Amino acid sequence: MTEPTAGLPPLVAAHPDNPSVMIDVHGAHVAGPGSLRQPGVMQQRVYDPGRTVEHPGSEVHFPPINNGLDYLISVVEHLEAGDERVSARDLKYAVLHLAAGAEVLLKARLQHEHWSLVFKDPARALRDELVKGTLLSCSPEETVTRLRNIARVPIDAGDAAALKKLAEHRNALQHYGLIGESANARAVESKAAEVLDFLIRFLDEQLLPTLGRDAREALDVDMERIRGGLLQIRSFVKKRLQRLQGVLSEHRELTVECSNCGQWTHLVRPDPDERALLVSSCLLCGAQMLSDSAAVCYAATILGLDPWPLDGSAPATEKCPACGGSDTLVRGVRTLADPERPVAFCFQCPGEVRELPELRAPATDLAHPQASATPGQEGV
Repeated sequence: MTEPTAGLPPLVAAHPDNPSVMIDVHGAHVAGPGSLRQPGVMQQRVYDPGRTVEHPGSEVHFPPINNGLDYLISVVEHLEAGDERVSARDLKYAVLHLAAGAEVLLKARLQHEHWSLVFKDPARALRDELVKGTLLSCSPEETVTRLRNIARVPIDAGDAAALKKLAEHRNALQHYGLIGESANARAVESKAAEVLDFLIRFLDEQLLPTLGRDAREALDVDMERIRGGLLQIRSFVKKRLQRLQGVLSEHRELTVECSNCGQWTHLVRPDPDERALLVSSCLLCGAQMLSDSAAVCYAATILGLDPWPLDGSAPATEKCPACGGSDTLVRGVRTLADPERPVAFCFQCPGEVRELPELRAPATDLAHPQASATPGQEGV
């Protein structure tokens, strides 16, 4: 979601001697995005119109959580490489900004517990130093210790070790460079993926819930950018899928493909509060949906069905005979328990529903081949 910076005039012609340089309406030379930079030639820039901080001339205003998220956006921008491996320079700045983002976000949660806890010596904390930013703050390792012991934030040994290793890489890069065994690109990228995984969980479970509704909504654009970027980082996806296997294996019959990211990581667990509509979520991309929305999205995106057919064919969603959920049952759903066997699945109960009413007008296999049963198996 990018567009040319508003502060730059439109480009109208290519330079006669260099096609990578354009000439704007005022005759100024502007290097096109991705071209080799040349001295004296300003670079054409792009920005996300949904992020005010990227607009030309915007004010410098980065409260702690916004600041941490901005660092993470920079991280995903540096690590997004599609099918290619990231460059050494991209990896360098991804590590620096990831370490900075982790420190800012962890201390934001610590500050929520009490503002004095971010000082190296809380007994000598001065509020004016916090406001002015002149404080001597606690180390990343001490931050983790205080979050565990004082704020009761669960940070397991693996996540703590990954944060510590990342801090070591950051210190090496900042002070004397990353060389020798520590400069193994795959190892650095893998460790960065672990920390990214932890920080997304930390945001979802520890930071965002501390904010009011308006404050959370104000961060939606940044969170969407981060989540979308993370899905493009192969090492991140691989690491997180490995970590999720333990949870998903315990709930295979309740795990389906996510209509948002396409991974088999959408877990539809029963709600202990027994709400009118169940909220389920993807453990990989973080997408959350009410049960009726989850049913419609699955039917439309995964099965390719029309949610509201006008030709008299069977509806994509139905009322569940087991729980009475309106438009929460979908026929042809495949679960992680047996990906080859389509079942009638309710996103509200949740789970497979075996006793079904007759379809109003069965959909043909030609119209909806994805919803047909696997050869040799009984359809639902």
